[in-house]
Amino acid sequence: MMNLDFDDSISMHPGVRRQERDKIRRRFIRLVDSKLALHRNAPLNRLSIKCKDDVGPAPVIRWISKVLNRHVTELVLNISSHWSWPLSSEVDSSETMCQEFWESCSVSSITLKRLTFRFKQMVYDNPKSVSFDTPNLVYFEYSDAIADTYPNVNFPLLVETSLDLRMTHEQIGQAKLSEDDIAKEKEGTMVGNATVLLMGICNVKKLYLSDNTLEVLAFCCKPMPVYNNLVHLTIKTHRDVEWESLTALLKNCQNLETLVFEGLLHRYGMNCRSCECLCKPWEEEDVPTCLSSSPVKVLEILKFGDICEDEDMDKMMEQVEYFLETMPNLEQLIIHYETSIDEDVEEVLSQFQMVSREGLSKCKIQVISDNLNLSSST
Repeated sequence: MMNLDFDDSISMHPGVRRQERDKIRRRFIRLVDSKLALHRNAPLNRLSIKCKDDVGPAPVIRWISKVLNRHVTELVLNISSHWSWPLSSEVDSSETMCQEFWESCSVSSITLKRLTFRFKQMVYDNPKSVSFDTPNLVYFEYSDAIADTYPNVNFPLLVETSLDLRMTHEQIGQAKLSEDDIAKEKEGTMVGNATVLLMGICNVKKLYLSDNTLEVLAFCCKPMPVYNNLVHLTIKTHRDVEWESLTALLKNCQNLETLVFEGLLHRYGMNCRSCECLCKPWEEEDVPTCLSSSPVKVLEILKFGDICEDEDMDKMMEQVEYFLETMPNLEQLIIHYETSIDEDVEEVLSQFQMVSREGLSKCKIQVISDNLNLSSST
């Protein structure tokens, strides 16, 4: 079966002038149209379209409609746009996608198995309605602002998902206000609602969540979904994002085996340094922690040592030590240390070796840098 990949980023570099960009854009549209027409009778496995420049909604809708009618198995869309797509027409086919593409996006296909959808637009607005009726989808990668509503989310066979859900500027502002104690007392207050979408992926076994999505979980999702099938979770962290939603999420992943952190820094909130957070308590006292019941066997830390301030390294060290002290089922700790200094790698491993795991499972510690790969057991 045929794979078709189109990418305008090779031609659309920052130095291209406006008139030349218009020519390149028209050539790109003609290229995709001609290739799809040329191979219109050939079985199609994959279509990948990456538009760094804004080609507008009409060509994209046309391309998607054609390949869905040809029972494409994998669809990859990476679309950049600086304006909304207020289409009123809809694709007329048995398997349709994108009615009113920005105002209302709808994906419906019984053959689609892999879908990658990245929509990059200014975050002042968000889609009004987004639906996914894809009963045979097994892989789903989605990056977009959260919609006002998700009328239909059908992912019964989903195995792996990567989510980068974002709030609008207005929602971010409302979220900051809601962190006030008085506002928090208002039961059930949310600045948006992505609950249906996040509930819809609850069958996944492997999940990646961006730092933006952690904020969406905190301010746009109630109740927290339960992921009983989840065995592998990757979390991208950011120094300005709290971990309160992550704590609640981990409590609802009772069969999780592998936890991966892409970075370790986060913003300290009201629940930090308490039993409701993943941080070490302020005082050296016997404070119960949610980590003490963690089923995780493999903990992997990416971008360890990627810091902005000297104290960031101390925070990372303290966090990993606390993981070692409290996670009862941990069997392997893998740290990817971003350093070219071999002595630093040896020192980090030495410090982690000294952490007591009395009464806990044996744990193999591995520290990997560009030059070294050291390991030891506790």
